[in-house]
Amino acid sequence: MKRKELVSDLVRIRPLGIADIPYIQRLAAAEEIANNTFVPHPYPPGAAEEFVRNARDQWRHDEAYVFAIIEKTSEQFTGCMGIHPLPAHNRAEVGYWIGLPYWGRGLATAALRLIIQFGFEALKLNRIAAGHFPHNPASGRVMQKANMRYEGLLRSALFHHDEYKDEVRYAILRRDYKAGRAAVGAEITKETAED
Repeated sequence: MKRKELVSDLVRIRPLGIADIPYIQRLAAAEEIANNTFVPHPYPPGAAEEFVRNARDQWRHDEAYVFAIIEKTSEQFTGCMGIHPLPAHNRAEVGYWIGLPYWGRGLATAALRLIIQFGFEALKLNRIAAGHFPHNPASGRVMQKANMRYEGLLRSALFHHDEYKDEVRYAILRRDYKAGRAAVGAEITKETAED
């Protein structure tokens, strides 16, 4: 698939590039990111470079689509969000993280709305799902604000930091998206050149 950039009032999201590596290396190193995701802590040297290389390869092979989240007002790299299709079932999983200095600004919600638009309009999916740890309710609020519906609690579903943890699950279906499309809020889609 051609590389895409999507824009809302708060953020623009675009495929990861080489220039994002130092930002990822710095922001992903925060322990709070590791506590809420599967990003390793301490974040090893070279991990960001490997992450970007893998993300770009996955995009080229239509295996996954990982975007940089850029705050529009500052033009700062603030985090990453990816959508990982499961073609046999016409569905996908979304995962994301936002750097600590950018928490509480609505950036994750804006980016998730754009990813949902991308999933349903560009990838033609039927279902998009995401999950979070119960100790991170802010991530659940992001999903709710992006019109995803709570689907349940999976007990001891994830092995994280040497222990089994529950996962709270949300999803949105194509029919839900179509019914509330105006609320999703994505405005511009354009193709970008690879760097």
